[in-house]
Amino acid sequence: MEESDQHPIFKTDPEEWMQLLYKQVSIITDNDVEHTGWVYTVDPVSQSYVLVQFTDEKIGLEIIPGHAVSKLTVLNNDSELHRDKLNSLFRPQRTHDIPSEEIKKRQLILKSWFEKNRLPVVVAGDELSISDALTIHPPYTPEDCVSSNEIILGRIQGLIKNMPKDHDEW
Repeated sequence: MEESDQHPIFKTDPEEWMQLLYKQVSIITDNDVEHTGWVYTVDPVSQSYVLVQFTDEKIGLEIIPGHAVSKLTVLNNDSELHRDKLNSLFRPQRTHDIPSEEIKKRQLILKSWFEKNRLPVVVAGDELSISDALTIHPPYTPEDCVSSNEIILGRIQGLIKNMPKDHDEW
């Protein structure tokens, strides 16, 4: 197989793309349109760039297909400027300001809910464990469930989402 027959993923060093993360770039596409933004990620297979634009209180997102890129220029090398903001875009916002009493209360309410549903729940430190198949970390939301079994994970998350506010009064 000649080198020209190889897919670009085998010819491009991934480190080149890694060097672009969190930097502000300008991308000129084949149709002479300029796209400017902060690089969130680069897909190594399609060589597509995900650019994020921050304007006032709005956030814009653009995906530039790799085959359409004709020129890429780095405008700002400061990769730390928006790193935290970019990393938090697609992650759920965590509430770190929850008092420990509230977290303990949530743990007890959730434990009670699982027991009412006849699930074998055990308190292990600040975590809840169900049959060693699933663990729930504080602050005990559906997103805080961890399991290698997708079926159990989905069912327990559904149970938490459907927990009535007043179940402890039953």
